[in-house]
Amino acid sequence: MQTASRYRCPCCGAALVFSSDIQQLHCESCGNSFPPETMQAVAEAQAWQDQGDQMDWVPQESAGFSGVESGALRAYRCEACGAQIVTDAEVAATSCVYCGSPSILPGVLEGAYRPDAVLPFQKSKEEAVAALKKHCSGKKLLPRGFLNGGMLEKITGVYIPFWLFQADAEADCTYNATRSHTHREGQYMVTRTEHYLLHRGGSMAFSQVPVNGSQKADDTLMEAIEPFDQQAAQPFNVGYLSGFQAQRHDLDAAACEPRANERIRDSVNAVMAGTVHGYATVSRAQARISLHHSQVRQVLLPVWMLNTRWKDKIYTFAMNGQTGRFIGDLPVDKGRFWGWLLGIALGIGAGGTGLLYLLLKMGVL
Repeated sequence: MQTASRYRCPCCGAALVFSSDIQQLHCESCGNSFPPETMQAVAEAQAWQDQGDQMDWVPQESAGFSGVESGALRAYRCEACGAQIVTDAEVAATSCVYCGSPSILPGVLEGAYRPDAVLPFQKSKEEAVAALKKHCSGKKLLPRGFLNGGMLEKITGVYIPFWLFQADAEADCTYNATRSHTHREGQYMVTRTEHYLLHRGGSMAFSQVPVNGSQKADDTLMEAIEPFDQQAAQPFNVGYLSGFQAQRHDLDAAACEPRANERIRDSVNAVMAGTVHGYATVSRAQARISLHHSQVRQVLLPVWMLNTRWKDKIYTFAMNGQTGRFIGDLPVDKGRFWGWLLGIALGIGAGGTGLLYLLLKMGVL
């Protein structure tokens, strides 16, 4: 049902009535008159104002994650502050960017992604910071300001997924070797070279050969901070991840087999070659390796990591979270380098001049 309306005098608020005498709306209270068209416009303006502000927003409907994004991103809610955490699909543990609370993300390390074991951190963040300071100590060419407190705070403890390969290896290797003897026959020196075909065979047991299962972690750095004592590994429990970051593997065991085979092959060849002695030259002709009783399992290994940018270049540092072994490249300040080189050159020049003067005084020259 619509509401009945009436006109009110803009001057005193009393009701207006139409006067047939003057053909206008007349106020009997204050005596003012108004054309009907004017009061109609006033009424419409008042009605429009009475509706209030219309500040409604029409949100654009989200298209959601694309097929590629839904496979690479996950969203979670922080239990501490309720904020939404968006991470890569491989991230299993992290910290809320809003409140800093440690968050273990559900469903990431399940099924085929569940590790068999975890090697807990034995080195603290303070020890990692001290190791980086020691690594930088005494570096005369290190840029000023490179090692600052803000950078040190970025050191992060990360559980990196590794595959551990275990097997018994049987090897058969052949080598071409030579020995040479030289003697005089009349006016000639005669060299006799003896050629040998050597065979070496044996077996070796390989236990817990680690291969990095994360494409985000640099293989060279991960291998440089080895070894890890796998005997200290514990059955997997998500409680070890709290307060650290953790990744699940994005390289499966099959993808890591070539690197495991390469590491085993290099070790076998080095050991076998070490048994060949007493020859002038030795070269490997053939090598055949057979693996038996092979096993593969996945484990999370502790690594303290820092990625920092200096002069548009990324520098990465890594420390074994169990043993404290540290590795990382450092930038060089070109200005300090050239100053240092100039100082050496001037020092050598001054030393040479002094030596020349001394020799002249002694009468040697």
